[in-house]
Amino acid sequence: MDTSFTVRPLVFALVLSLHLHLHLFVWAAMDSCYDEEGVPSSCMPKFENIAFSRTVVASNVCGSPPEDYCMQTGSTRSCHICDASDPYLSHNTNLLTDFHRNEEPTWWQSQSMYFRIQHPNSVNLTLHLGKSFEITYIRLKFYTSRPESFAIYKRTENDGPWLPYQYYSASCRKTYGRDAKGYIRPGDNERTALCTDEFSDISPLTGGNVAFSTLEGRPSAYNFDQSLVLQEWVTATDLLISLDRLNTFGDEFFKDAKVLRSYFYAISDFSVGGRCKCNGHASECIEGEHGNLVCACQHHTVGADCQRCHPFYQDRPWARATGDSANECLKCNCSGRSDQCVFDMEQYRSTGSGGRCVSCRDNTDGPHCERCRDGYYRKSTEDPCLPCNCNVNGSVSLQCDVEGRCACRDGVTGGKCNTCQAGFHSIGPGGCRPCECDLSGSVGDCSPLDGRCYCKQNVEGQNCNRCKPGFFNLQQVNPAGCQPCFCFGHSLACSSSNHHAAVNITSDFVEGIVSPAINEVSLVALGALLLNRERGTALQQMLITYCLTRCRDLPLSPPHTHTCTCRLFQRKICINIFDIPPFPSLPDTSQLAGVTMTSAVVSADPAFPPAPWVESCSCPPGFAGQFCEQCAPGFTREEPARGPLSACIPCNCHQHGTCHPETGVCDCSDFTTGTTCERCLDGYYGNSLIGTPGDCRPCPCPGQTSCVQIAETGQVVCTNCPAGQTGMRCQRCEDGYYGDPLGLSGAAQPCVRCNCNGNVDFNAVGICDHVTGRCLKCLGHTEGDHCERCQQGFYGNALDQTAGQKCKRDCSSAGTSGHVNECHPQTGNCHCLSHVTGRDCSYCEVGFFNLQPGIGCEICKCNPIGSSSLACHPITGQCVCRTGVEGRLCDTCRLGFFGFSSRGCRACNCDPMGSVSMQCRSNGTCHCRQGFVGYKCDKCELNYFHNRATHQCEECPVCYGLVKKQVGLCLVQLSNLAYLEELKDFLTTLKKMQHTLCFNQPSFRYLLGFILGLPTF
Repeated sequence: MDTSFTVRPLVFALVLSLHLHLHLFVWAAMDSCYDEEGVPSSCMPKFENIAFSRTVVASNVCGSPPEDYCMQTGSTRSCHICDASDPYLSHNTNLLTDFHRNEEPTWWQSQSMYFRIQHPNSVNLTLHLGKSFEITYIRLKFYTSRPESFAIYKRTENDGPWLPYQYYSASCRKTYGRDAKGYIRPGDNERTALCTDEFSDISPLTGGNVAFSTLEGRPSAYNFDQSLVLQEWVTATDLLISLDRLNTFGDEFFKDAKVLRSYFYAISDFSVGGRCKCNGHASECIEGEHGNLVCACQHHTVGADCQRCHPFYQDRPWARATGDSANECLKCNCSGRSDQCVFDMEQYRSTGSGGRCVSCRDNTDGPHCERCRDGYYRKSTEDPCLPCNCNVNGSVSLQCDVEGRCACRDGVTGGKCNTCQAGFHSIGPGGCRPCECDLSGSVGDCSPLDGRCYCKQNVEGQNCNRCKPGFFNLQQVNPAGCQPCFCFGHSLACSSSNHHAAVNITSDFVEGIVSPAINEVSLVALGALLLNRERGTALQQMLITYCLTRCRDLPLSPPHTHTCTCRLFQRKICINIFDIPPFPSLPDTSQLAGVTMTSAVVSADPAFPPAPWVESCSCPPGFAGQFCEQCAPGFTREEPARGPLSACIPCNCHQHGTCHPETGVCDCSDFTTGTTCERCLDGYYGNSLIGTPGDCRPCPCPGQTSCVQIAETGQVVCTNCPAGQTGMRCQRCEDGYYGDPLGLSGAAQPCVRCNCNGNVDFNAVGICDHVTGRCLKCLGHTEGDHCERCQQGFYGNALDQTAGQKCKRDCSSAGTSGHVNECHPQTGNCHCLSHVTGRDCSYCEVGFFNLQPGIGCEICKCNPIGSSSLACHPITGQCVCRTGVEGRLCDTCRLGFFGFSSRGCRACNCDPMGSVSMQCRSNGTCHCRQGFVGYKCDKCELNYFHNRATHQCEECPVCYGLVKKQVGLCLVQLSNLAYLEELKDFLTTLKKMQHTLCFNQPSFRYLLGFILGLPTF
């Protein structure tokens, strides 16, 4: 053990002690987060060994199962037992952070190298701190020699990645890819983990210390409060010690078990110096709501590490407390109208106050709830904010003035801009729209809600711009808007005529005093004027001028007028004298001064004013004329007495003429007759209701007799044919008759009965030709024009009325040679084909089969050996086979038979248990299964025996095989007499074996006797 090893730990201990005292002094000065005057100041929890009594999780612990281990003590080794189940012999991780004295150390221990604990297999020790801590140092005291390579890792958040803290290795570059004894220059990344070989020697064999200072060698350590990098560098929530390679003397190469059991990891103390991380805003850590460790935050901060401001203390950004400033969180200014705020960096940069209030009450808004929300107003800051309630569509803006008045869009009115002005409607995103009502058809302004116009009585449409169905001539002066269509009541569709011009008809009355007592006189005068108007005029209105005094006083007294609208073709007075305004009591007489009527005439001259009150009707089918006053061609009046007011209905003449437009009587043509041309004239046939010119045609019957037309087929049938004649037009003779009654084929011949010599059935239809009398349906195989002879191929007397069967025929069409109808006229024998026999040639000769037309019969070809006869089946050709033979020609043995011969085939009789198949070979021997022998496979093979339970031949035990082998050798030796002596020795040996198990088996003795040709023994 060299002196450098003993001095360096002492120096390190002094430095560490000074470091701890320095931190204790700082903690003592900063134990309160407020000074004596209550001013916030930086504070922090006490400095402590945060690993003390905490549980360390190890990836490997000795003692499961119990194992031996040996301590390196220099020249000797002392061996012990590690047993996890024995508290006195266990070395679990609780001993890493417990309290113990140096004189009585406790330690954690891993399994030895005997269990392959060596690089690349690592052993990990994990310390879970439960929250963020600021680590000052990490100290490990090893009970064995320090590892050749190990590393320290940290984690800054739960389930976060493991970050390297420090590497220790005698082979930094090889093991960790880092240079040994590296350092960090100003400007470098100060979160870089370094590697050192200072503590990686195998000495001392026990008690070696390794201390890691988190800030040592970090350039910004002297400005820690301002270095966010180092603040994050010293922060950890978990620590991991990765033991990667053991230090050895090299003797493990020989794999000696005691040597391997002497190399393992063992640590007696694991301490971590640090303090609970509270970012200068808490002086202690306490147990939280869920049992976890949290900072007792001050300065209006919250969070496990006091890492954020209280929700209502967001007026400036959160910052860590430093020695110069506590950086406490400031309360938000929300004017007493909110308890919530958030930090707004842009607001903080522009105003110095970053607390932006949210959820302002009382309808206020703004970063400090200092003003009313959009859409609200108040007269002073003390008053509550009231809603403007400006109509979203009718207002230029939802914001009102301080009096609550809204700015309205065009066409909108009201304090809240929620009502359309007169002449406007349908308040919407663009305000109110102007009414679009047609002044001629509407009354007043439109509805301010939906713009619907209020139409006059006879007007319709959204804008009241069209007449209702049945009305026309939209006029502003008309109180009803449109005048009704007249059209003689036949149409409700009309429009103003474009072919009429307005004219005035004027008449002066030189006589006639109007008074209540002589009303009729005035009416007669007016009626005469109306009835004498020209035919082409159409009245619109009448202007009557009358005087209260005589007409000579007319210039001195203003006249009274009255107007009346009259209809074209009404032929009546539209006014009554009583419609004239009441006459004053004085004077008691009055006088008509004149009548002016506005009418219209047919004219397309644009110089004349138009007459829109004249209608042009759209007539329905059947009507014609401008006013539907006429029936269209092909139509007539339904009620002729009503004239133009009657409806028009279609003429019903079935397309055979036209009807009178007023009476409806048809003028028939096309050989039709009747009021509606509903039937054909006499001597004609057809259906006049079809409606074509050729509906009625002349009857095609002789003598112009009557006929009818069959409705289903349309055929014309004469109804009065002479006797013996028939047909639709009497053009042929009836069945059983012949002749040419109409001379269609020459000279006319009367119909007479046909002569067929009794060889026809007179009840049949079409027994003879209707013209020539030739018989068509001869019976009994007769033929001829009068069935007077037998047909070819038949023989007999066709004229013999007493014979039961006049003509006979027996030749087979299949076996006859030549024409089938040729036979001997007396005997009836037929001419047969080759190998066909019989009078009618209907079957094959013996030894032949398969009769085919035009060919004859083919030979059976039966095998003379396998068949018992030369004859075969006449249809299939199957021969008669001997016993055990099969095939159409009897030329093969059946399955299970052999030995094809003139006696047939013999049965194989193969044993079903011992044979592979029931079919044997050509010599009668069967195909045997394994273990079976014999012609029929009904015996067991040598070295096999018959098992009665399974009915199988099973192989004998092994000893039988040995004997069989020896017997085989002896048989070879017996072939030479020179080896008789050896055979004698073998027999002697067998005699010695006679008491063995194998020798006493009967089957064995039988086998041996069979092989040697000796009697059994």
